Amino acid sequence: MTIVLTCTSGLEAATALEVKNMGYKVLESVSGKIYIKGDLKDIPLLNIHLRSAERVFILLKKTVVKTFDEFYKAIYEIDWEDFVHGKVYISDVSVRNSKLSAKGAIISVAYAAIRKKVKSESNVKFPVRIILKNDVLYVLLDTTGEKALSKRGYRLKTSKAPLRETIAASLILLSRWKNATFIDPFCGSGTIPIEAALIKSNTPPGIFRSFVSENWNFLNWPDRGKRLINVDEIYGFDLDEEIIKIAKENAKRIGIKGLIFEKRLFGTYNMNNVWIVTNPPYGERLSYNIDFSKFLKNFEDSKFYILFPNRNFEKMFGKKATKKIRFQNSGIWVWFYMYY
Repeated sequence: MTIVLTCTSGLEAATALEVKNMGYKVLESVSGKIYIKGDLKDIPLLNIHLRSAERVFILLKKTVVKTFDEFYKAIYEIDWEDFVHGKVYISDVSVRNSKLSAKGAIISVAYAAIRKKVKSESNVKFPVRIILKNDVLYVLLDTTGEKALSKRGYRLKTSKAPLRETIAASLILLSRWKNATFIDPFCGSGTIPIEAALIKSNTPPGIFRSFVSENWNFLNWPDRGKRLINVDEIYGFDLDEEIIKIAKENAKRIGIKGLIFEKRLFGTYNMNNVWIVTNPPYGERLSYNIDFSKFLKNFEDSKFYILFPNRNFEKMFGKKATKKIRFQNSGIWVWFYMYY
């Protein structure tokens, strides 16, 4: 079957890299979606192990529909009774540039077709997402559930406008970091260093939470349990002492040891030959004047991977980036500047 992985639009390369390293072949990569081939045993594996994806879907139907009769027939033709033993509900409808545009009518017709096939009285939930784009219908079974994969479960307190966990992991994966000393000089509540610790210790991010498809009787989910996470040479620094305390609490919540968070003012310390992945203050976050030229001065022979919205960042930094990627973070267009 075809499995659809959603991710942040613009960061598809991170998810594609992940699934390739897991042994899957990417069939297609489009805006915010990665298509792969798999089977039922892959559903738990992908939900538990993926770091950069937001959700794992099973593609139930893909076809062109231009009328409600065609839409009803497409939904009805899905073999719902073969795998659904519970309550099917429409979790989301997305319509773009299609003849069928009334979301309320789309939901009503979809439910009418599904209820003709599904008779179960069970309360087990089967969330379905419907997408209509350019008259092409996509019917997707959501195996992740109400909370996206970015909701790891370790972050109960955050800084202002924190970086989503899946984006933090994507930036680290795209930096190709392996064993070098890792630093986030603007760590906030610790998301980037914590994701780095999970990557370095090969800890699957999904072991700390639950998924809607754990209740489906045709899937075999492993017992995940807790594990000790010991790392070294990963540092998170920030000017705000209170936010450093929150970062330590977040790391402690999932049992990470050896991860160092300290109050330090950027530009007042030197560390050479290190790997820096960071999200400096901008937008809604509390900001202060940052002399970005100190990256090159204070961190000699280092690699830099910096998220920032300013088009003039390279002038501020003092060097042209090797590569940069543009995407939206919390509604703000940002660039991921890569120096390697």
